[in-house]
Amino acid sequence: MIRLWLVALTTILFFAPSIAEARKVALVIGNGDYANTTRLVNPGNDIRIIAASAKAAGFDDVTVAADLAVNDFQKAMRDFRAKADGAEVAMVYYAGHGIEAQGKNWLIPTDAQLKSDLDLPYEAINLDRMMEAVSGAQIRMVVLDSCRNNPFGRSWRSGTRAVENGLAGVEADDVLVIFAAAPGQTAADGTSGNSPFATSLAKRLPQPDTPVQLLGGLIRDDVLKATGGSQRPFVSASITGTPVYLVPRAAPAAAAGDRSAIEDILWKGAVAENSVRAFSAYLAEFPSGKFASEASDNIGRLLKRPARPTAAVATAAKIPTPVPAASPARRFVLSNVRVECVKLTGRLGLGLPDQLFLRFNTGQRFPEGKSEIHSIRKGESWVVPESFEFDQPVSFQLREFDDIGGSDNIGTIDIGDAPGTFTKMLDGDASDYRVSYTLTIS
Repeated sequence: MIRLWLVALTTILFFAPSIAEARKVALVIGNGDYANTTRLVNPGNDIRIIAASAKAAGFDDVTVAADLAVNDFQKAMRDFRAKADGAEVAMVYYAGHGIEAQGKNWLIPTDAQLKSDLDLPYEAINLDRMMEAVSGAQIRMVVLDSCRNNPFGRSWRSGTRAVENGLAGVEADDVLVIFAAAPGQTAADGTSGNSPFATSLAKRLPQPDTPVQLLGGLIRDDVLKATGGSQRPFVSASITGTPVYLVPRAAPAAAAGDRSAIEDILWKGAVAENSVRAFSAYLAEFPSGKFASEASDNIGRLLKRPARPTAAVATAAKIPTPVPAASPARRFVLSNVRVECVKLTGRLGLGLPDQLFLRFNTGQRFPEGKSEIHSIRKGESWVVPESFEFDQPVSFQLREFDDIGGSDNIGTIDIGDAPGTFTKMLDGDASDYRVSYTLTIS
């Protein structure tokens, strides 16, 4: 559904003028559907609000790209470099996995395997390439909502220069670089469907009479407040001291038309997604919009309680986190997880038992301790003694500790959003496992 929504968003809202006419251009990338590591829920939501805010801020050409494999990632930057050449302002926003290794920052495509740090130049995107993509513009902006944990480095050979958390600061001439978190820190995903960093950027980008030179500081203040001081965005700025305004104090007359188009698209997206989060996102952007009453009714219906008056919803929608995590629309309960070993290759080919654990794309792990595992042989079963609760559909991996201190993914299961009892076969890492589980939704 999100991908269909993004296609509609890109086609209808951001049908761009020709390169020669575009004065401000933006490339908005969100990678979340990773094949070989933890999936991320927020990037698909974050690029939606960032793209809408960029259009509201007067960007003439906004390109939206989701879940890019390495070849598509390279092509997107190459195409954008042509658009940025000669532009007044060029901005790239990236949400997804990013790591520091070999003394450099790398952005991770969705098909990356990265079994070794030597694979980085072939499977990942050096941040320098993104800097080059904006190099032809007068004002260059690179925004990185990618300061998460390193999902690959723990399995690399001893001595590899890779940090476990965050990205490294950069020194770039004539580029404004805004990191979601300070060097060595990780960025929070938030609880409202959008990260605190993306929420602030979407709010500040179209703010009238705000020089881009102050943008990073305003975002830093917002995120520090939203996270109780635990996340501090980092700014590396080496651009002109002459104030540059994306939105002047006197907005052009066409802005009202642009806002109307944004409202229509956000509403269509909310209807397509049909979730409390989507309707609340619409109200946060358009608290007195033409669909506000209907959005309020839909939120009440989804929460299974009478809809609040539109005015009350509109007032609450001004808060950056419109729907508290404590009131999810649905509760997904995963239980009765049973893992049966059908075929076992065994470590080192010696028939030794596999050492298993579960890892969810929310970051949760079972058993919880980093060194805890369940040992299993062919014909044996592991009955997981816990149940797990979530406020949205998730995925989990059955992982096995390997022989060099890391772990391998035997297979990934998406629990979906339909209740029932399911059985699925996983055959990664030369072993076969039958996994059954029950999903209850309330």
